[in-house]
Amino acid sequence: MGRTGGAVSLAVGMAQIFSSIPGMKGLMSYWYHFAIMFEALFILTTIDAGTRIARFVFQEALGKVYKPFGRTNWLPGNLLASGLVVFAWAYFIYSGTVATIWPMFGSANQLLATIALVIGTTYIINKGKKKYAWVTILPMIFVGVTTLTAGFKNVMNIYLPQAYEVKTRTQGIINTSLTVVIVACVLIILIDAIPKWVKTWQGKTPLLDLN
Repeated sequence: MGRTGGAVSLAVGMAQIFSSIPGMKGLMSYWYHFAIMFEALFILTTIDAGTRIARFVFQEALGKVYKPFGRTNWLPGNLLASGLVVFAWAYFIYSGTVATIWPMFGSANQLLATIALVIGTTYIINKGKKKYAWVTILPMIFVGVTTLTAGFKNVMNIYLPQAYEVKTRTQGIINTSLTVVIVACVLIILIDAIPKWVKTWQGKTPLLDLN
């Protein structure tokens, strides 16, 4: 309260950088508003997409117990699942700050990028274009190693200490659990994909018809 937020600080910095480009000096105010708009849309669309995906996953899981929940056009299921997901967001906002889940969001976001690069590498290799595989393998290694390390440090240095504190115990447990699940999923995908790349690369596995 009463302090300049990180969004404003970032927007001012970006505006100064962009306006230093030759010919852009008179567009300082434009770049500032562009950065503010970008941040707002990024946050809003992330929350919107996250809520939608969480609702779909939640409904799919509940559909295993009660089949109507598995139908995304069933209004009572939509309302209940949406309400529970929004309540979860509201709980985090009410009981903490954005810093409560921001580190986990960063890990999840970049680990999703790692998975996308794994899929891209698999596609390239199975198309018989293995000489181009380095285009996705190199960023995959960088993003994967960096983010997996960050996820481990988040759990050890942030989430577990939160779990030991009475006031932040719930947040710590949720953040720890979700981060471990996300990291485990990425490791499973990598462990499953890499041996298949090697076999396909060596010609031991026939190329898949991806047309």
